[in-house]
Amino acid sequence: MLRAVVLVASFIGLVYSCTDIEDPIKRDEGEGPWNVSRVQRLNNGRNGKLVAVDLSSHPLPNTFYEGDSYVLQYSVRAGRKPDVIYYWQGSGSSRWEKGASAILTVQLDNDNGGVAKQARVVMGEEPGHFLKMFDGAFVTLLGGVDRERVDQDTDGTMLFKVTSECNTKGDKKPLTRTNQVPEQRGSVNANDVFILKTPSKLYIYEGQGASAEEKATAQKVVASLYPGQTPVASSGANPSAAFLAALK
Repeated sequence: MLRAVVLVASFIGLVYSCTDIEDPIKRDEGEGPWNVSRVQRLNNGRNGKLVAVDLSSHPLPNTFYEGDSYVLQYSVRAGRKPDVIYYWQGSGSSRWEKGASAILTVQLDNDNGGVAKQARVVMGEEPGHFLKMFDGAFVTLLGGVDRERVDQDTDGTMLFKVTSECNTKGDKKPLTRTNQVPEQRGSVNANDVFILKTPSKLYIYEGQGASAEEKATAQKVVASLYPGQTPVASSGANPSAAFLAALK
């Protein structure tokens, strides 16, 4: 979408700004060890805890739910205490979860000697270093968990949007993010790349305005979420008829 947005912005006289989010760690490629936990409210309604993320709660790898908040510890190499602790806040995360993610991050850092950088990450504003930790395959999902009540997509059909944003920080490479969106025809446009998973098929649609970064990231995401499956690819001004037929 990057090139198309810049052209449209210029045409209508708008100023299109790039991200100005700094990486908390410089000159690091995100290849060190990390672990992530989800913020969960206890039954008393006041206190919270960190619950380790695993395939039982997140069957699709490298995914966070937009209705939750997470705390991620990263070290530049094995054997070190965390160099940075990210607390990621989903767009649908509650005020309590967002506040608890910050509090639990401070507590976690204190337990490790207070040596880490603490970095708040708002969904959709992930810095380059954060995305590198997932090798570009980071994905946000619709839904979340609140006091053991699970709200997740279970109908077997999922639509993902891959879009890029220009970047003026660090290596200045575009930042490309992947988000699950409602599986509706209105969610699709010709400026981005879309991944569609149905109970029986896997599709990729590359819009005619999609960037090279979006196309490359979509391939990484497919390999991460659905290893061993070969997508049916289409490109151009419109998705294939089969792609559209699977949407509402």
